[in-house]
Amino acid sequence: MPASAIHVITLAEALPEHFPEVARTLSGMADLCRQEEGCLRFDVYADSKRPFALNTIETWESLDAHQRHLDSAHVARGVLSLLGKMRGLPDIRVLRAISELDE
Repeated sequence: MPASAIHVITLAEALPEHFPEVARTLSGMADLCRQEEGCLRFDVYADSKRPFALNTIETWESLDAHQRHLDSAHVARGVLSLLGKMRGLPDIRVLRAISELDE
């Protein structure tokens, strides 16, 4: 893994009546994201303790690769398609390994 790699965890919750559609949308977005330059991992998970929570765990080569991802057309389309179907805004956490903080 590149020393500049970052990990991103996104915590989000679908409104109950929209959960199936949100899950399908995120799964489809994951397929597209995995094809992006700089994407090392992109997975979507259901939370076992919160029935309508869907989370992503991502690994990107760098902050720049993640920013290109955020600026991509398929992310914009996906986000727009989820408006009104989520409970609040997602909590997006961008992480670096502690061992890499001094670099």
